[in-house]
Amino acid sequence: MGSFYFNYKDLFKAPRAAIGPQRIGIAALGILVSHLAYLFFTYLAIILSGVPLSTVWSTQGIIVWAFSFPLTFPAKLAALAGIFLALFLLLLTNTAVSRAAYMLLRDNLFYTWQQSFRFAFRKAGAIVGNYIVFIFMISPFIIGALILAAIGRIPWFGEILNALATLFYIFAGMALVFFTLSFFISFAYGPVIISCSEEDSFGSSVQALHLTWGQPWRLVIYSALAVALGLLGIFFFAFVLKVGLIIYSILFMPLMHSLSPLLNNALYYVQSSLGGLDSLMRGLLGHTGEQIFYLKQSYLPLHLTLSTQISSWIVYFSLMLAGYLAIGYGLAVGNASLVISYIIYSKRLTDSNLLERADSEIDEGEPDIKIDPKQGDTKNLG
Repeated sequence: MGSFYFNYKDLFKAPRAAIGPQRIGIAALGILVSHLAYLFFTYLAIILSGVPLSTVWSTQGIIVWAFSFPLTFPAKLAALAGIFLALFLLLLTNTAVSRAAYMLLRDNLFYTWQQSFRFAFRKAGAIVGNYIVFIFMISPFIIGALILAAIGRIPWFGEILNALATLFYIFAGMALVFFTLSFFISFAYGPVIISCSEEDSFGSSVQALHLTWGQPWRLVIYSALAVALGLLGIFFFAFVLKVGLIIYSILFMPLMHSLSPLLNNALYYVQSSLGGLDSLMRGLLGHTGEQIFYLKQSYLPLHLTLSTQISSWIVYFSLMLAGYLAIGYGLAVGNASLVISYIIYSKRLTDSNLLERADSEIDEGEPDIKIDPKQGDTKNLG
């Protein structure tokens, strides 16, 4: 990927590092599986609460939030299970994408998507353990505050004790803010840290604390730039896909008497699937701006023959898959940006180049040459 400047200029390598079937495929597959898992448990929760599915589909489609409906206690547990499972799968996906991007930056062009996923699953314990470590860091402050608040209710003793501990409380509050901020930062950088430096759960949490303390302003600016590049990646990829759809329509214009209703119904299903998100986009963009996302302003379902209806559903699923690919490219760009950012942070903080560090997957398989000290140096033997 060329030489590194170890500054903000390197971040603009991210769109190039993310482009490619490997990184986009890993991200799109991870997003798809995460979304399906989330939808399964969310709709299960809604079914357990007795809410008609037709109402949910007509209002929210596949962008559904279970807690906007009245839920029973078992339904709330199912909805929470879906949220945590989807989050875990997304973290695994981010780890796999970050690992693939890191290997590309190291010019390891033969690293496969299977290796990326194997690495992510092998590090699953470290990914989850990273957040458990932070919970153990944060929980004593919260428990201690509750205990001291209860002691403060004791007349005389409690009031005086809490008054004397005011300065301690201030510093404890500052530490709690620092740990909490690092905890949220680790959601973005935890998979990246594990992918680039192969840290365990404790090591990745320590690295997140180190980043928060050592590079706060660069962390904010680079993270914002990573988000911006990821969003631009989504819009760029979606635009290219739309151009491809328009070209497809033009090339098949002689057959559009049969393809037009098929495409019409497929795009109607896309609009219906987006639910409230579709309404939000229309409200923000207006009637003219709607054509950025659609070929025309709105679609109404047409009555088709059975074979044409089946074909329209096939086109619908193809369009939805294209949408997942667009989001996948944005996710790949964002993770590649974070990988590059972490490489820069490491160089700035410790003067170590992560692109040159020993790596288990790069070094594995190399012969372990051992020299018998009794033989000495044999290079000059005739």
